[in-house]
Amino acid sequence: MTDGAVKFVEPHELDLLIGQETVTVIDVREPDEFATGHIEGAINIPTSNFDIPALVDLTDENETDLVFVCAVGQRSFGAANAVLPHVDCDVSNLKGGLQSWSRAGFDLEDGK
Repeated sequence: MTDGAVKFVEPHELDLLIGQETVTVIDVREPDEFATGHIEGAINIPTSNFDIPALVDLTDENETDLVFVCAVGQRSFGAANAVLPHVDCDVSNLKGGLQSWSRAGFDLEDGK
């Protein structure tokens, strides 16, 4: 188990991490929000149905760090803090959420 703190990543840092395939992006918005646009490859685990054991299994199986995202970064920060004591990996939150991701010029994939 990690005893660190949730880290914050800027959009450009997250883009690099995704390119290096060292992180799994967890989008904690509701499915209807996720369907309107999300980071390519993100896994939708909404806070209304949050599954910490599944995230623990995911990090154990894939030896990956986790980056949590939501619209503005508030829900994802809460989710990241909830998971942090249960995993042995880095846990980060996208600073400013998907709004900052889009403002930085990065695309969202739609759910269609």
